[in-house]
Amino acid sequence: MKIRLLSQHDIRRTLTMEQAIELMKDAFVALTQGTIQVPVRTNITNVSGTMLYKPALMPSSSIFGLKAVSVFPGNADHKLPVTTGVMLINDSETGLPRALMDAQYLTALRTGAASGLATRLLANPETKVAALFGTGGQAACQLQAMLAVRSLQQVYFFSRKLANAEAFCHEQAELADSCKLVPASSRDVLSECGLITAATNSKTPLFADEEIATGVHINGIGSFRPEMAEVPSDTVCRAEVFVDHREAALHEAGDIVAPMKSGRLPSDFTPAELGEVLLGQRPGRTSEEQTTFFKSVGNAVQDIVCAAEILSIAERESLGQIVDI
Repeated sequence: MKIRLLSQHDIRRTLTMEQAIELMKDAFVALTQGTIQVPVRTNITNVSGTMLYKPALMPSSSIFGLKAVSVFPGNADHKLPVTTGVMLINDSETGLPRALMDAQYLTALRTGAASGLATRLLANPETKVAALFGTGGQAACQLQAMLAVRSLQQVYFFSRKLANAEAFCHEQAELADSCKLVPASSRDVLSECGLITAATNSKTPLFADEEIATGVHINGIGSFRPEMAEVPSDTVCRAEVFVDHREAALHEAGDIVAPMKSGRLPSDFTPAELGEVLLGQRPGRTSEEQTTFFKSVGNAVQDIVCAAEILSIAERESLGQIVDI
């Protein structure tokens, strides 16, 4: 039995951030319309971290996909990646495996692309200053996404250690081009920011509601369990909230689950899905002064649409290695 092995290098050669953002349109519309099968993911957790198993079936591309991804926060202390994974693709007609691809970069790319799409749809068009919390494995793609959809002049970076923010800004300077990257030592700068992205494993909010600007758009992509939260409840309760997948977000996103449990959000709270906004079923931003919050816990539909495109390009251009297993 033969299978195509695709490395991170191969994947980087196939998809740009701009292409991935366009694919997210298809992903979230399909998710809302139910044209892609995406069973509930399986999470298995121990004291060190979490394994997530995410299956999907994409009939239009004739493939099954299963992504196994790990999130082990302590890896950072050992100079190991916090998030790693692999993606297995099977043919939907025969069930035979067609490809096994690196999912570490795939996860970062599709997560950044989702934030990029949300930012394009929801952030004030004239936003020039942004902030990013987190300088780990998700950060570079989050920055790429910001720059792909808004003409930013300055981005502030927050990390647990200022030295990490300084190093990240230095590493990403070429990517930013005319945008100034600034390590942030104080949250006072948040009052300047029309866009905030949180990409951390924090269990407590990263800022206070009174610290952020009027009309800000916030992307929350780091917290994926009920006990985690990056955005304060005060902000969530007054913002217009959008999600990738409503059922998952209402069960897994601590930023939303906590204020629902405390009664600050109604038990029948129904935030809009991005797919509903794209289909015109729910409104997006309705005023410059409105605070908008996109909460993503990640969904296999994002992986399968990207993997399908990657595999199509790889087969056409003979990328990767064909091995017998």
